[in-house]
Amino acid sequence: MSSLLSPLDRVYRAHVSIIKHRQWCRFAGILAYGKVSIVDDHPTAFTDGVNVAYNGAFVESLSEAQLRFVVLHEAMHKAFRHLTVWRVLMRDNAKLANCAMDFFVNTTLMHENAGADFLAMPPIGIQPKSEYVGKSVKQIYEDLRQQQNSGGGGDGQGEPHDSHGWDEAQALTVSEEAQAQQAKEVEAALRHGEMMHRKRNADTAGHDQGLFGDLLTPEVDWRTVLQDFVRDVCRARQESSWRRPNRRFLADNVYMPSMDGVSLSDIVIGFDTSGSCFGTSTMTRFVTEIAGIVEAVNPGRTHVVYWDTEVSGHQVFEGGQFSVSEMRPVGGGGTIGSVLFDYLRAQNLTPTCIVQFSDGYVGSWGSTTVPTLWALTSEGITAPFGTTIHIKD
Repeated sequence: MSSLLSPLDRVYRAHVSIIKHRQWCRFAGILAYGKVSIVDDHPTAFTDGVNVAYNGAFVESLSEAQLRFVVLHEAMHKAFRHLTVWRVLMRDNAKLANCAMDFFVNTTLMHENAGADFLAMPPIGIQPKSEYVGKSVKQIYEDLRQQQNSGGGGDGQGEPHDSHGWDEAQALTVSEEAQAQQAKEVEAALRHGEMMHRKRNADTAGHDQGLFGDLLTPEVDWRTVLQDFVRDVCRARQESSWRRPNRRFLADNVYMPSMDGVSLSDIVIGFDTSGSCFGTSTMTRFVTEIAGIVEAVNPGRTHVVYWDTEVSGHQVFEGGQFSVSEMRPVGGGGTIGSVLFDYLRAQNLTPTCIVQFSDGYVGSWGSTTVPTLWALTSEGITAPFGTTIHIKD
């Protein structure tokens, strides 16, 4: 397929199409993670779990929909950290592990595409199987191995359209610290994409986390999730300025972001002042953690809003000077979780992020397009949008 654009420009244009798409913009952050290059030493595409390389002739052979599919295929490997998480499968049977990962990716992509023309399978590649929808890589691997052991082939599934750099991936994660850092960077990229998706789909209900839901609810200490949430929002603002688009794409009405620093403006900390959670030792631990985070990220203003069935108090702390001793909580009635969001809209206040402290028994949860974290004291309750952490000893 001839094109006036170079292979690398075509890849970048595919990135932009994905970022601008209402559904697939979830991948915006992960597409920006790692380097992209055009090479001759791989026949199709290649990833080491962070960086992606494409063969120029292979790119030229693909339609726009096929190229978007290949780009998202590599992004899926990165998002799910396949080359680190499933290294144990590679050691057992590398070819089978490669097939299992590609079955997972291709089946998931075409299932999510749901017959639309935005994505198309390239001429080569592991063909999706409906029976693998919702299955993990490990489950697919076990099924393929069972087929192989029973004489059914198992790994004879066709030629993949990419190469998986197991050795290169291992070199990037030689220590537990390096693996943990990569996991943190990937999660930050995924959260950035979810923020963009939530804003693009503000007129729809739910704001579910779709493909990445399980990846964004890690089983780690609540303090870590709280810290990372606020810092990830800061990082997203610093890395995502569109004020200076890449000039090479302007003639085609295609915009790529520049790397401008953007300062954090306002954050909102909402406190449920109903008697079941306000003034407890759990709240004391939460407030202490918040104070440290505010000091670290230094927002322009920290808004502390007290609410029960209505907003009963609003304090503003300037320049990262949040002070626990100066908090003046008021309220103590029932609980309606939507009142904070209604209040912010009425005040024309659009913060960078919102953190809500509550027991979770809020009646109406409300809605917002602002990245929101719910810090809940009750186990078994999860907010219908945003990120939920459960504060416990």
